[in-house]
Amino acid sequence: METKRKARGSWGVRFFIGVLGVTLGFLFFWLLSFAESDIGDIKGPDWDQVRRIHVSADLDEQKKTLSKEVDDLRRGIKELTERKNNLSRSTSSLQNTISQLLSIQERSLAKNVEFPEESAKTLRQSQSAFLENQKEDLEFNHEIGALIAHRQEKELLLAEATEQIETLEDDAHEKFNKLWEKHRLKVAVLKLSFLVPVFLVVSFFFMKFRGGAYWPLVWSAFIASFIKIALVAHEYFPTNYFKYIALLVVLGIVLRILIYLIKMIVAPKKDLLSKQYQQFYDKHRCPVCTKPIKAGPLRYAGWKKKTTVLVPQGTEIQKQEPYTCPSCGTNLYNKCDKCGNIRHTLLPYCEHCGAEKNEICENQC
Repeated sequence: METKRKARGSWGVRFFIGVLGVTLGFLFFWLLSFAESDIGDIKGPDWDQVRRIHVSADLDEQKKTLSKEVDDLRRGIKELTERKNNLSRSTSSLQNTISQLLSIQERSLAKNVEFPEESAKTLRQSQSAFLENQKEDLEFNHEIGALIAHRQEKELLLAEATEQIETLEDDAHEKFNKLWEKHRLKVAVLKLSFLVPVFLVVSFFFMKFRGGAYWPLVWSAFIASFIKIALVAHEYFPTNYFKYIALLVVLGIVLRILIYLIKMIVAPKKDLLSKQYQQFYDKHRCPVCTKPIKAGPLRYAGWKKKTTVLVPQGTEIQKQEPYTCPSCGTNLYNKCDKCGNIRHTLLPYCEHCGAEKNEICENQC
């Protein structure tokens, strides 16, 4: 007889199918990421070009020139200040020398001792050098003051040019941001134009083959494409919008699962209905109203709780006969149309000859 159900395979085979399915999902996600990344490489607006429209090259050159002049003036002031400090140290040394020689001269006069001519010559030279240093120090002060004034003038012009450029750059930034947002929207549309058709094709195969033998293929591709679209939407759409999109998607998924579960109860599929009936038959209970089945050998059996069957010793074993549930009227056992033996009415195959019924009866057959 032709086999109606396909073998599930061993535990090891099913495990490796699951592992390879997950691996396939990662590889498919990786492939979509490569394609999405290539689309994202489209060149966006150029900041230098946008800035050049708002800020003229002459204004930049003016700022550059003023900045260089200010730096040169600062270096000149620093150099003159260092020279002035060196001169001040030299002047201070001369002042100490003059003070010491004058002190020696005063002691010599007090003791009526002749002041050495060499010392007098050194004193005169030191005094002359001291006066020259004082004059040079004064010139340094004038030069440094002039450079500071010139520097302050240039710094004022530099500040005005900088402020003007910053004002123009603010307009340039505003224009650039608008162009960048348009570019992001363009990239998002291009990415979704690629991902959405892929997702729709994968969804078609998912809805068609999700319960078939090749379910790992369609499940891995469906989950990978769905996650990729969600990530792209989260990246390019504002958070305020994305949270509503994500909530609607989750709401749709929950509703779909809820409707699926309700359909499993209201209008279950043949395989699921057959499995449910089998479970109740194994517990010797009516699959419709759960009343204990008292037919054949179980005619005089007693039930303790729901699943425990106690058969008293010496119970008469009777031949199985057609049986209808006295509670709900469902025909549970009847003669097989092919072999004539008593079979389970609500199960698809006869346990004696294997004959299949065309439909699984949900009520009386």
